[in-house]
Amino acid sequence: MLTAQGPCRRDAERSLAGIVLLLAGLCGASLSIARSGSMLGWDTVLCFASGAAFAAAHLLLAAGRFDGDQVIMGLVAAAAVLGYASVLRLRADLALRQLSFVWVGAGVMVAAAFWQRSGRDWGFGMASAVGAAALLVATLLFGQERGGARSWIFIGGMGFQPSEFAKISCVLAGADALSALPTCVPSMSVPPCRASLRQMWASRPVRRLLLVWSAIVVLTVLQRDVGTAAIIYISCVPLVYVASGNRGVVLGAAGLGAAGVALVGRFFSHLGARFAAWLNPWADAAGSSYQVVQAFYALGSGGMLGRGYGSGSPWLIPAAPTDMLFAAAAEEIGLAGSLGVIAIYFLLVGHAYACAMRQPSPRRSLAAVGAANILAVQTFVIIGGNLGVLPLTGVTLPFASYGGSSMIASLALAGILLGSTVGLGPVPAKTPAAGADAGGNGNGDDS
Repeated sequence: MLTAQGPCRRDAERSLAGIVLLLAGLCGASLSIARSGSMLGWDTVLCFASGAAFAAAHLLLAAGRFDGDQVIMGLVAAAAVLGYASVLRLRADLALRQLSFVWVGAGVMVAAAFWQRSGRDWGFGMASAVGAAALLVATLLFGQERGGARSWIFIGGMGFQPSEFAKISCVLAGADALSALPTCVPSMSVPPCRASLRQMWASRPVRRLLLVWSAIVVLTVLQRDVGTAAIIYISCVPLVYVASGNRGVVLGAAGLGAAGVALVGRFFSHLGARFAAWLNPWADAAGSSYQVVQAFYALGSGGMLGRGYGSGSPWLIPAAPTDMLFAAAAEEIGLAGSLGVIAIYFLLVGHAYACAMRQPSPRRSLAAVGAANILAVQTFVIIGGNLGVLPLTGVTLPFASYGGSSMIASLALAGILLGSTVGLGPVPAKTPAAGADAGGNGNGDDS
């Protein structure tokens, strides 16, 4: 956003980056004291380095005179720093790899923000979606299976999940195609219009989009990565609604999704086991429900303020650095810390939606909505699974869980969010109501 001192200072973002660095140092010092009794140990250096990645990203944005939102990156950095401290606590052997993922992801975030700011597309959204579908086909043919899903491709010993980057392509393709609809994107000053199903199907870009989206979801399901497929599906439906204003799309998609879950559940036995563990985790506490039950124990033993870094037993939860990071961290940061983590994601998603409503460009507005949808749904699904509110899906907590594909893809979505906020300017001030005097003594609302 523009400031009185010019667009390059980014004072608010610099202040938030300083707070994140302080948070990183405190997390590292706490963990270092618990492990070695020294405040300035290796853990402190590593945690501070994770926050420094976002301080460097801020400097790059300021040097490039980036005039987008100044709050988003601070919230993203806070989630990443807290997640890194938890991963470091759980698996010190993975600390340097995760740190490299954070730095690479921060660079990708900055690049995505500048690319989105440029407004140049050249049909990249649809091309990336088609490329993502091709990668998913290659994964089915040549990929490797891990955690019950055939969703990994390994090249020279390095593995990545194409389904993570398919989320980004779905957002970009949706923003490109749906912005061409003859309807308005809801904003603060323009009322929404509605597009009928016939109007949407008559649009060639929208037809292509729906076909590519369907192919990506089906290919992801065939990889047995049902959690990621559900996140893509649930995130894309609201994007169509925002662009079209057609409630029938949401109702029809809900029915189709329910039928799809029932159908997939009949063919994939591991989904039935996950639903059984969700409905009655105590029936097989030492077997199929072991992960869920251990998460409950961790959540319960954390209490209000937590047991402190190094004082819990979070490693007892299987897949703690990836699928169950929230529950593992909750044991040592307690209810207060867990609510703080949830608040970070709430603020991030809510602020992203607010920026999308104010964005006059339909394409940027839809890109912001799509990216926020992905982050919101994935966060809700993984935290809900950790708390026992939803069945486990095997997805990761954005910005926090261990994993290169997940970290880089999540930070790329954050970059799309940043780039979609360019040109907003400050929030317009309320004008006095008619009949009110300068002192606010009229009939207008001056609260």
